[in-house]
Amino acid sequence: MSILNEFNLDLDVFSAVADTPEMFESTGRTQTLRLDREVSFKGSINGIEVPASAILRDARLTRMTLLKQVSPNTNKEYYLVTGIMRPVKMDLFVTIDGVKMPLIDLLTSVVNEKSENKITTEQFLDTARKIGLNFNDGMPFFFQQFGASLEGWTKAREAFVEAGAVDVIGKMSNPGRIEAAYQHAEGVPVTAFEVGTVNREMSRTGQGFLNLIDATVANFTRVVTLRKESRILSKAINEATGWSEEKTNKAKEHAELLGKMSRQWVANWAGAQQRIVVQPNGKQETQNIWDPVNAPCGRFTMIVDGEPVEADLWSNSARANTSDTTIGSNTVVSDKDPF
Repeated sequence: MSILNEFNLDLDVFSAVADTPEMFESTGRTQTLRLDREVSFKGSINGIEVPASAILRDARLTRMTLLKQVSPNTNKEYYLVTGIMRPVKMDLFVTIDGVKMPLIDLLTSVVNEKSENKITTEQFLDTARKIGLNFNDGMPFFFQQFGASLEGWTKAREAFVEAGAVDVIGKMSNPGRIEAAYQHAEGVPVTAFEVGTVNREMSRTGQGFLNLIDATVANFTRVVTLRKESRILSKAINEATGWSEEKTNKAKEHAELLGKMSRQWVANWAGAQQRIVVQPNGKQETQNIWDPVNAPCGRFTMIVDGEPVEADLWSNSARANTSDTTIGSNTVVSDKDPF
């Protein structure tokens, strides 16, 4: 007889914790990653949901920027805070058919499924590193918060500066809508940060960050697909006979373009998306450029002078989700733009 029976507890109820853990997945639009803790979330691969989890190993805040935007839907001004954490090291897991495995193992299995030459996980990681997906040493994490609180920005900026960040807006040749920009060379340690999701149905371009699994798999798929298309086209050019000089030159240019697109913004946990420009008449123009995606993130914890400092960029925040993350902007503040 179990000692727990003495308390008249229905043990069949509590078995659900182990037998049906999916019951306890968060139904919110954000999850908070915490240092060395495993956090569950709803992942997805090619639009199909999969149970997932992440363990944050290391994160450092290196960039914070404040922009003033105008909503194309309401014509009202709002603040947008963007930032970069680099490096961010984390372990990602997925559960397929009841079997939990590292995402790296799943990707290795996908590679080996129809290949003649099977590779090990170590070989996969080495190739991924050459591509730009450095899972072992970490990658940048681009983030943003729409409709950010100016008071929240001010407090976060002050803590960032206290930790050693410097004002770099004077180094920008064309700041545009950027009102303030700060950078920290080594990065301020971050022990926790929120990761949100975007409702693509409300995005003007139908794009945006969904989750870490989707972003990583989609980025890997994009790179491999474009590289393979470029290689096939290059081989066809070399073996072609009777092609005109004009046709050959156009094919070479396209092969080079495919290769170039495959190398754009690979290293970003939040992934990359093809640039779509919405014209004044509402028509969308797809360009052959890939930009880093900024994942929604309005709260994070920095370590400043050995003490945790919580940054909260949500508007009217009472730790409630009140910010609009579905405006659909392609705003990018990257390493190369505009410093």
